[in-house]
Amino acid sequence: MRQWPLAVVLMASAASVQASETVRYAPAPDWVAAAPAITAAQVSGDAPAIVLFDNQARLDGAQSVTYIDTATRAVTPAMLAQMGNLSIPWMPDRGDLTIHRLEIVRDGKTIDLIAAGQKFTVLRREQQMEQNVLTGLLTATLSVEGLQVGDVLRTSFSIGQSDKALGAHAMVVTMTPAAPFRAGFARSRLIWPRAQAAKWKGYAAGLATTERDVGDLHEVIVALPLPKAPDMPEDLPDRLQRLPIVEATNFADWADVSRTLAPLYATDGLIAPGSALDREAAAIAAAEGDPLRRAQRALELVQGKVRYLAVGMNGGALTPQAPARTWELRYGDCKAKTLLLLALLHRLGVTAEPALASVQMGAIVATRLPSAAVFDHILVRATIGGETLWLDGTGLGSRLEDIHDMPPLRHILPLRTAGAALEALPLRADARPDRIVEMKWDQRAGVEFPTLFDASIMIRGRIAEMFAGAASQADAEQRRDLLRGIITEETGEAQFVSEDMRYDAATATATVTGRGIVTTPWRRENRRYRMNVDRVVSLLDFTPDRARQAWRDLPVSTGTPGGTVYRATWQLPDKDAAWELEGSRTLPAMLAGRQLRRQVALDGGTFTIEERVDAIGAEVAPDALAAERARYAQALADLLRLKAPAALPNRAEQVLAGRKDGRFRPLEAALSAVIARDPKEANAFASRASFRAGLFDNPGAIADLSRAIELEDSVRLRTQRAALYIEEDRPREALADYQQARGLEPDNDGVLLALAQLTAHRGDRPAAYALLDERIARGDRERIGAVQTRAELMAAKAGGEPDQAVALLDAIVAERPGDSGLLNARCWVKGIGNVALDTALKDCTRAIELSDSAGPALHSRAFAYYRMGRFDEALADLDAAADIMPRSADVLYLRALTRRHLGRTAEAAADMTAATMFDKQIAATYARYGVTG
Repeated sequence: MRQWPLAVVLMASAASVQASETVRYAPAPDWVAAAPAITAAQVSGDAPAIVLFDNQARLDGAQSVTYIDTATRAVTPAMLAQMGNLSIPWMPDRGDLTIHRLEIVRDGKTIDLIAAGQKFTVLRREQQMEQNVLTGLLTATLSVEGLQVGDVLRTSFSIGQSDKALGAHAMVVTMTPAAPFRAGFARSRLIWPRAQAAKWKGYAAGLATTERDVGDLHEVIVALPLPKAPDMPEDLPDRLQRLPIVEATNFADWADVSRTLAPLYATDGLIAPGSALDREAAAIAAAEGDPLRRAQRALELVQGKVRYLAVGMNGGALTPQAPARTWELRYGDCKAKTLLLLALLHRLGVTAEPALASVQMGAIVATRLPSAAVFDHILVRATIGGETLWLDGTGLGSRLEDIHDMPPLRHILPLRTAGAALEALPLRADARPDRIVEMKWDQRAGVEFPTLFDASIMIRGRIAEMFAGAASQADAEQRRDLLRGIITEETGEAQFVSEDMRYDAATATATVTGRGIVTTPWRRENRRYRMNVDRVVSLLDFTPDRARQAWRDLPVSTGTPGGTVYRATWQLPDKDAAWELEGSRTLPAMLAGRQLRRQVALDGGTFTIEERVDAIGAEVAPDALAAERARYAQALADLLRLKAPAALPNRAEQVLAGRKDGRFRPLEAALSAVIARDPKEANAFASRASFRAGLFDNPGAIADLSRAIELEDSVRLRTQRAALYIEEDRPREALADYQQARGLEPDNDGVLLALAQLTAHRGDRPAAYALLDERIARGDRERIGAVQTRAELMAAKAGGEPDQAVALLDAIVAERPGDSGLLNARCWVKGIGNVALDTALKDCTRAIELSDSAGPALHSRAFAYYRMGRFDEALADLDAAADIMPRSADVLYLRALTRRHLGRTAEAAADMTAATMFDKQIAATYARYGVTG
């Protein structure tokens, strides 16, 4: 459908007293400069599909007219389908829609569709009802008959505009499209009588204009299309955005706009004595003597008792609805609510005035020509005790503590009979945040185990209202997903025991709550468990791109205003242990354009933190950018982290203790509750299986995995269960799982390697080798895993081919001599086969030097030392490996054997207990290498 957007035809917004809801047909007005005739060159070959784009506008006192003339060629059937349906929106109470031309140009001949009887149909289409806006918009539509591929469809029309509220003033706007827009002919033209004082302004880069007097008219012509607009960074402040328009106005200045509209908001006599409104005002006056509290009560009345509904038709674009009518209807737009609030405040003895603002334009307002069309909002400016207060009747849930807040607006224009200048508003954070996130984390089971949480997330204002509305319309599953989505923004992936939401209309707040369980956020780093407890800095994104020379002098916008408070409490496993904080306990007052604040406390086994971040719409100046980047980088490097004690019990010791003191019961209960909520959810069973396996409850884990597989079979579930079957010495079941997994994903190398190892351990080495050789023969880099597995099987005692195994790896290492993983693999195979141990040490040492994670190579080198009888050196490497991999059964088992050789029997016994808890088959594994306890 060919649709002319409102931005093209109605940017000069006004409301007329006499206008028609029918489409008029008439020749173009005589002030229109006719576009050049369409030539044959413009409708053939690679010529642009847009043959003509002519946008003209006339400003004349209180009247304005916008004229559009377009011609488009139907190059393809798809374009034909789109062009054949015309749609022109207009506001009938703001002016008439007149069609001047409707033609098809075919083979140089013109077909007059109007003369042929084709006429537009008028439809009423309210496009903003979901936003509580009734505009009175009409749409003229026509399905063009007889249009063919190759035809040129030419349409010209005009819309007249006028508004009594503007007195003798008006404004007009024309569009200035830029490349890659192409047209055979395009221009933008503005005219007004020379005798009238008017101003014009264009904003786009590369504007080439011709300005002249033509008879008694002044004319400005913009050649189109403009050059391609220069690329700009996404974080460019809105005040530097270039609008693709040229506009003209006959307002002298902002004061002229102010004094013109001020009479619309005079309140004298608007509240009749004894009326319903008068009684409401009297009740407030009787209840409150403090002007501040009176103002707040009046604001609450307007916000809470009058719903928002904008009715722009029938002269309502600029003229507010009378307060008595607003109170009777119990609805109104920003104009109606502002006038109602003003009348109440004046009745209560509070000094107040209306002020225009722009929610959409932001700081661009200050760059625009003075006119009423620049603004899309109005609110009340009150003065109480020498302080300026901003009261917005269209807000929701404002309370006394909010009354000093600054609105998220950059400029306002007070409406005064004497006129007023445009004013910039200061930037500051609101008293109350838009969001309060409260998290309670229960980590008492231990830092290596899952974490329970209770979440409460409060949002307020219009966003809360919209969210509550969406939740009320959703079905049970949609509502659950919506609430969980809010919570997982704070928790990450989680399993939920419960989630809920409540909306408080009186305070316009929505509070989402939830309980659940997450994977432990603690990470082992430099031999200590650590957890990032910073929320604010981690979520900041300050990565402005000013690499281009043309961008280096541009400031950086830091986003729209809004504030969030994060509160968290952590219950830690052992209140008597030496928990520590590292990083910055405080935050800079200002960082990356945001105001920040942090308070922390660590008291025994409880850690609490409260952080607040407020975006206030600040900018970072170009000359401050380097320093701000450095401050941001420093803040990231100094994130606050909680550090666990150095001497934590190992997992095996924690599990044994937990079996006695019941610390894991809340976690088991939570996971079971998740399953009970949705017993057909495979992931819930898989999560509990993982937890149970971590407690060495293999039978319980196998049972959960079996149920999960029944619900939703997958390679991941099959391989997890197979590993547990192996631990439980059930190789037949494990083999079946691996075979099923391979059937699900035949090209999964991990499954193939596991299947080959199990096949060999069950005594069928030829079959295992055949599987691996087939994979090796396929080539590619991924074959390396199969080569390593074959070498390990060959080097083991039953394989009996250690030298051949080493030779197999020699060939691969020769291809990739700097691969730490391959060097470690060769060292390990030499240790398994008990051959070339001197060069095994060299391989492992080189692997340790090259690797980012030296644990596996330290273990392999320790095995070589063990084979050589160098137990002290083996123990040193094993201690280092255990610090890196504290849950490695291989490391703990070999250390147990090493400590036995050194006579450290008590420590050896502890290691052996832990190793066999982590892997019940670890002794059998080392027996295959010829190593026994």
